[in-house]
Amino acid sequence: MKILIPIIGFGKAGGYRVLSELANNWMNAGHHVDFLVDDRSDDPYFPTYATILRFDRGGVTFPGAKKVTNAFFAPKGNALSIYFGLLRALQCIGSDYDVILANHSLTTFPVALARTGLAKKFYYIQAYEPEYYELLKGKKAKILKWLSIVSYWLPLRQIANAPIYLDYRGIRAIDWIPPGIDDAVFYRRTKSPTFRMSQEWTIGVVGRHEIAKGTQYALEAFEEIARTDPHVRLKVAFGNLPVGWIHERADVVTPKSDTELADFYRSVDILLAPGTVQLGACHYPVLEAMACGTPVVTTGYLPADKENSWIVPIKDSKAIAEAVRKIRSLSNEEIDSITQKAYESISSFYWRFVAQRFIKLLD
Repeated sequence: MKILIPIIGFGKAGGYRVLSELANNWMNAGHHVDFLVDDRSDDPYFPTYATILRFDRGGVTFPGAKKVTNAFFAPKGNALSIYFGLLRALQCIGSDYDVILANHSLTTFPVALARTGLAKKFYYIQAYEPEYYELLKGKKAKILKWLSIVSYWLPLRQIANAPIYLDYRGIRAIDWIPPGIDDAVFYRRTKSPTFRMSQEWTIGVVGRHEIAKGTQYALEAFEEIARTDPHVRLKVAFGNLPVGWIHERADVVTPKSDTELADFYRSVDILLAPGTVQLGACHYPVLEAMACGTPVVTTGYLPADKENSWIVPIKDSKAIAEAVRKIRSLSNEEIDSITQKAYESISSFYWRFVAQRFIKLLD
């Protein structure tokens, strides 16, 4: 099967890892996969075996590195030039593929409008985007929110990445395929964390600027615990801390690969993932920490539940702190039991199974 994945530009967010991993697993299974991306985009942050086809403003495609060095989306007119360039490129090469997979609301319009012969068109929905644009301010955010709402009514077969999005606010998906994890990288730690009096221990969080990711509530919970416990430390992956925030017992680490990210999860004793929107969706820090055998405190992202993690209300730093203290009070056997349940719940999220299920829907 020949599959084309058009995108606006490569980035570091988890959704781009999903696309790279799907492409890699499909290639390993004997399928042909190409990415179609604007010629000003950086190269993929997450490695992929797929061919990178770039298009210019006229829709001419070519393989290779990025053509222009200016900042992406900086000059006026870039957005429209990308849309029209993508539309023209799809009309030139789209009919050469069996499947065209849109994966973001901004790519759905060129995919839906392009004349691409017998190619089947799909829309992989990785989040309910309008809700995220609602958190932003300005005219641009309002336009993007409206466009994302309209994208769910385009004539594309929809596949969601979590059951929460089935029949969700205009989304018409009837099938869902979750993001996956690499069990060769995100493997279980040799033993669950052990908490002892007068022994240093570490809370972990993946720092994000987006308000909806809830980083501020993790920081507030750490501050509350640190006021009475001199042995607690905080480790923040990637930083992205609020301006001016600093604590003498907080460290920032910057994983340069998935291997280093997995090491981060295994290096902390408890992982906090207190997002505030679209609970029940997939969230990589939850998936990855659970796969690594680290206790997780979260507001309720797939596949976390009350049996395999600690669920807290949104925007409630005191509840997070209370859950962390509860974990510290448990015996080794009790923690092992819960982390084992978490580990077992991850098995269906391994990439080899996810990619196989996905390709059956595309075929």
